[in-house]
Amino acid sequence: MIIYALVEGLTDEAMAHRLALTSGHQVGTCYGKKGSSWIKKNVGAFNKLATSVPVLTLLDFMDADLPCPPEILDKWLPHRHSRMLFRVVVRELESWLLADREGMAGFLGVPLGKIPLAPENLGDPKQTLVNLARQSRYSSIRSALVPQQGSTAQVGRSYVSEIIQFTSETWNPERARESSPSLNSCLHRLAEIK
Repeated sequence: MIIYALVEGLTDEAMAHRLALTSGHQVGTCYGKKGSSWIKKNVGAFNKLATSVPVLTLLDFMDADLPCPPEILDKWLPHRHSRMLFRVVVRELESWLLADREGMAGFLGVPLGKIPLAPENLGDPKQTLVNLARQSRYSSIRSALVPQQGSTAQVGRSYVSEIIQFTSETWNPERARESSPSLNSCLHRLAEIK
């Protein structure tokens, strides 16, 4: 089935495509890519669109400024259509990526034991990923994902492109769902769409 996606950014777009493919769907058009505020402002219009085509919306919990994921739905989308697949990523996209421990260890070039067992419990999954990249045996990963010394950037200059490539080519959602309840819930919901 063709579904539409509504996401915060480019890495989330790659995630939406990967999740759709894993669930036997395809993403037709991907909207947003302008941050969580844009999603909050426009989610009502996409809820109306969901009456004719399923819409997968991915939102990082960290970006919602609310105490729990169910409250996001209550406040942002109290009358959600059944084909509006509004999924809150706990805590952020990187936690779902880290949940594929084997894939992430290979990608980063670090021992499997360094990858957290419960990535949804991390305070800042993106920072955790960057800190793991600092320990990589691959200089190309350190150069791409870690900000240069003295930089005020949170991530390296090729972070987005490398994460998109990992998500699209290496990341295994079926492995990752075992360590990520919110990802598991998302995949269950996608499997129900007909």
